[in-house]
Parts: sequence; structure tokens; C-alpha cells
Amino acid sequence: MAYRHIIRRGFSTFKEGDVVLVRDLSRGGKTTLLGPLTPGRIHGSRIGNLHHADIIGVSSRDRVSTQTNSGSGGQFMIHQPTLEEYVLHCTRQCTPIYPKDASTIISMLDITAGDKILEAGTGNAGLTMHLARTGCIVHTVERSKERMVHAKKIVGEFRNGFLLPLVSFHVGVLSETVDEIAQTVESHLFDGVVLDMPMPWTQLPSVYGYLKPDRYAVCYLPSMSQVIDLVRACQRWPLLVEDIIE
Repeated sequence: MAYRHIIRRGFSTFKEGDVVLVRDLSRGGKTTLLGPLTPGRIHGSRIGNLHHADIIGVSSRDRVSTQTNSGSGGQFMIHQPTLEEYVLHCTRQCTPIYPKDASTIISMLDITAGDKILEAGTGNAGLTMHLARTGCIVHTVERSKERMVHAKKIVGEFRNGFLLPLVSFHVGVLSETVDEIAQTVESHLFDGVVLDMPMPWTQLPSVYGYLKPDRYAVCYLPSMSQVIDLVRACQRWPLLVEDIIE
């Protein structure tokens, strides 16, 4: 069980442009992601209107009252969202890789800070941010330009974009872009590869040559039939299936 530290000493206050987590104190702690904070914007809720301007300048765990036609309404407690909370609550264009699965993937990759990771299937950037938070340099590829624009926005709004310098965004098909991306990496090889796509066996033949010897490629698949197809395909290449986790 995890607990939030409730004693504050010298922490900064929330400012314009921040994204915050607001906790409805009247509904058993239901949480909502709010932001970027903008003066003049209002978040409507069943317990009244929560003005962004009332959050700007307060600290984590401060309480802010909503406004109703009859005066003060309920109260929200304000938090800085964790990465897990941010991934679960941010706007989506597709289903993200959830934090629990992201942690498993990172463990399977056996990566350390400074490693160069190639990711394909950026999606909602949930895994992208978890990879970058380890201190790795992430090159992420997404076929859809619209999704890539959304993913870059999601990464940029988490804690004022502190992960952005660790992520390079690329639009296109992995097999058609991997060579160009590899030219920007020292030794032209990656320390790990992650594929989040329905048919990774169509892209692996173009990718495994850019993976350092004895390093790992992890494929995230939703069904066992896809896993079986991938295992069969790997038998044709110089790849060893190390582990399968359900």
C-alpha cells in the first residue's frame, strides 16, 4: 500500500500551464486530471464550478472550493499527478499500455539510464513516458501523424515537458524509417526494441539487425493467437524467444 506524504516544506505552488489532479472530497476521492491551468477557464462539476485561477498559486494537497449560484459548493484537493495517474487519466486516442504492463516491459528490456530504445506504436505515449523516465533515450515511431501529434502533446504536458528532451518522435512505417533513425544513434545500434502493434513479425526482420547482440526485443500483444504467430515467425530468424508473460 502506498501513502502520499502530507507534510509540505518549501514546495512550489502550481502555476499557469501546469496539469493537476483534483480529488473530489465529496465522492470518496474520485480524481480528475485538469489542465493545462489557464486563467479564465472553468471546470464544471456536480458540486459546482472549479476555476483554474483558484488553483494557480496553491500548493499540493491544498483544498479549493467550487462556486455555485448560491455561493460556495464542495471542495477539491489538488495534487501533482504521478506518472501512473497521468497515463490513466489523460485524454486518449487509443488504449494505452497501462503502467503495470509498462513496468513489466521495462524489466524485460533490462535497461539502464542512457540506453537507446527503439519503440514502434507510440499510441498514447504511456510506455514512451515510462521508458524516458528511466533515463533512456527513446526513439518512438507512429504510423499515424494525428496520433503522433497527440502523443507529443501528452508528453509535453506532463510536468511541463521534462521528459521531452529524452524522446525523439518519428512518423512512418518502422521498416521504412529504422535505417534513418539508426544513423542518429551511436554505433547505429539500439539497446532495446519495443513493438506495440498487431503483427510485429512484419517489422522484426527489418529491425533485429539494429539491435545490439544479447539485447532484447519485447512485443506487446493482446491475444495468444498473435503470440503463437510471432513465436513461429521468430524460428526463421536469428532470434531466441526468451520469455512469454501473460
